[in-house]
Amino acid sequence: MTAFLREALQDFVIEGEKSPPPVFIGRQDILGDIFSQAELSGRKGIASPGNTRIIQGAPGAGKSSILSELTAQNLHADFPKTLQVSSIEVCDEFPDVLKAIGALGASPKSKLETMAETTARALGGLAMLDVLGSASLSLNLSALFQSSDIRTIGSLHKVVPASQWDSPVIVAIDEAQNLPAGHDSVPARFLRAIHEATTKLPITLVLAGLGDTQSHIRSLGLTHGIQAHSLQGFTKEECAELMNGFCDYFGIRVGDCDRQLCALSHAADGWPRHMHWAQQAVAEAVLEPGIDGNLDRIGDWTKVQARSDVLRQGYYNSQFSDEMTFARKLVAQLMLEVGKAQIEGQILQEDEIRNRVRIFIEQDLSGNYELPDGFSPQGFVKHLIHCGALQEDPHNHGMSCPIPSFQSYIIRRGGLDPRQLSG
Repeated sequence: MTAFLREALQDFVIEGEKSPPPVFIGRQDILGDIFSQAELSGRKGIASPGNTRIIQGAPGAGKSSILSELTAQNLHADFPKTLQVSSIEVCDEFPDVLKAIGALGASPKSKLETMAETTARALGGLAMLDVLGSASLSLNLSALFQSSDIRTIGSLHKVVPASQWDSPVIVAIDEAQNLPAGHDSVPARFLRAIHEATTKLPITLVLAGLGDTQSHIRSLGLTHGIQAHSLQGFTKEECAELMNGFCDYFGIRVGDCDRQLCALSHAADGWPRHMHWAQQAVAEAVLEPGIDGNLDRIGDWTKVQARSDVLRQGYYNSQFSDEMTFARKLVAQLMLEVGKAQIEGQILQEDEIRNRVRIFIEQDLSGNYELPDGFSPQGFVKHLIHCGALQEDPHNHGMSCPIPSFQSYIIRRGGLDPRQLSG
């Protein structure tokens, strides 16, 4: 049993939702799919068209955690290397992103493995560009990148052709829904060049974003051969593994409190961000004087549950935007319609939901159903997606609410009863 790591747990509490998950659970199908695709490019030495994966989900679904887990494998010889960047960095620092891709692909694993741990972890973002001047990379490679004018994926291929790559590279772009729309932007041309494998460089593209990211990426011209993963909550078994892994990591003694931990997970819907709040409530409790990391010493678990509920309520409040507040009765009715369709096994496409919004407004005689100023039905549905109220299924393109408790919260905020969804 690990000793109780009080100071580390205090840091976890202080950092709040910014604290990275101490243990990574689940999503193995997604990681396996991405690594398999990248390794295939590595074995062949060149990429094939359609070498792109999308990870989409509502805020708090764990998208960034998956990208961080990809990056965490950079020091393992058996895994491809991952460069994690944001959509802003792709737009504003594009030449540096290209150099970072080339540096990762052309640098021998043995060189990367000799870097200090802090530098290695920085490989997940543009801070890794410091390695271009590091003694861990060959002086020839460093000089080559610094002297070359690399502004397109084609120019990168000329400087470091596929034959000189030591490893396949995964380019993981976070907040991909914010990439500029249109076919002619620099990011769009870059993404298409990788997706269509025009240079044959062994690069796998991973795009992570909110619940309509797949639709947005199609608007950039990436239309064929994309595999999309839509994130849902953890299973009951994964929740138990996550809570126990959290306790093991910090040296918290579970004792006879598995049932209480299970109750916290159940209230959290298995949603990753909510599970974080449940962990934080446990952390705050075991840091109390006299508890000292032993769950059996917690006298009143209702206080722990109440604290978790308060933290989760903060998520609901932050996601329930001013625009949703203005149109709360309309949004509540829409959530009921979407929920009933799910129960009946119907698939509502985004255009059908837009039409229902339009019909609600046209048939409303009481003035209860209004859109915020400047919003069309299409724009408002997009807004609901970005707030986590709706999410697109990448397979049938149907829309649903991914977080049941948030759906109930939205319905109550509009003055309706979520129990209508249970008959």
